[in-house]
Amino acid sequence: MRFLGGFLCAAVMLTGYNPARADSTVDYRTGMGWSSNIFQDPTNLSAAFSEAKLALRGTLALEDSQVAYAVSASARRVPKYRFADQRTIGLEVGFTYDVSKAVKVTLKGGIERRRNGDIFLALPGALIGYRKDDVFATGSAGLTVDHWGGRNHLTTTLSNLDRGKAHFTLPGLKPTQLEAGYSLLDITGGHIRPLLGGEVGATLQYRASHIARSERRMFERFPAETLRGSLAYGRAYANGITLMAEAGVVGITSPYLGTTAERTRPFFKGEVTWQLPHKAVLKAKLARDLQLADIDDPLAEDVRTIGLSLEKELTEKLKLTLAYEQAYSDWLYYDYRTRTKSAAVTLAYTLPKGATVALEYSHLVRRENDKAADFTVDGLAVRFAGSF
Repeated sequence: MRFLGGFLCAAVMLTGYNPARADSTVDYRTGMGWSSNIFQDPTNLSAAFSEAKLALRGTLALEDSQVAYAVSASARRVPKYRFADQRTIGLEVGFTYDVSKAVKVTLKGGIERRRNGDIFLALPGALIGYRKDDVFATGSAGLTVDHWGGRNHLTTTLSNLDRGKAHFTLPGLKPTQLEAGYSLLDITGGHIRPLLGGEVGATLQYRASHIARSERRMFERFPAETLRGSLAYGRAYANGITLMAEAGVVGITSPYLGTTAERTRPFFKGEVTWQLPHKAVLKAKLARDLQLADIDDPLAEDVRTIGLSLEKELTEKLKLTLAYEQAYSDWLYYDYRTRTKSAAVTLAYTLPKGATVALEYSHLVRRENDKAADFTVDGLAVRFAGSF
């Protein structure tokens, strides 16, 4: 993790030379831990790890506009399996311009380089791993107009993931690309206005994934398009309950989608936060949507998520957090399903100047149609984090 030292020096220098220094912040986090299944797969290989992250973020106010930036670097070291080490460095820049009191334009862009590794083949007495570099880039343009009794918004986002070639730990194996890259276009528009003490909104979203033709059959990854329409309502009540609910319909189309697959499915997203007595907060979430990126299926996944968490302040500086989540995924290209259950217990102590030290235990269970692909993960980690 020596490259983080150089990043820290650069971050301090940028903070010092920024004319709007009060709006610049350096976030840091470091920690170590142990996992019973470091690769989160059926091999069930245990290992210890250490991790660190640094980020510089800030804003610069100009006349009728504002520039926001963020630079980050992170590393994760696995001494037992060095090919599994991870390094990430990224840059984000945003520009907001007030055309008038009612019209605002927003531009954002970012790029991230990810170096990581995984298992290629596990044999009795032998393990073949690999390392690769991926580059993720994203850009967006947004327009917000206050008119017709509310706020109208339109945002276009284009992201691209470029997969690098895998370099294997076994000498003699040539570097080879193992996965397809993709591009994702997202166009979202809507209208939000006050209603019944809260806010109501209508949203229309179009998404399209693009896969290079030369990589579709080779890596079994295919393009798809979705169109979603939904209505949302949010409100904060006097009894300490905050509610946000959104529901609608999402449809999918693709020349690679089978005739038996459902092309129209429900969409919903809900979050409830309840401020309980004795400094406790209960949160619940429920969601269902079609995912086109970061999926295991070649085409898309119908993902349903249920989550519940409880935060309780034991003392002025000591906080206990309990979290539970279930995720169900139905694949659209293959007749296949996965289910993931995860739970975590975190005990965090606030140190002077706002820094925190946290101890976390986590448990994850993965179940699939293919029972040979099932696995569980137990993890224990201690982390120290803060800002200056």
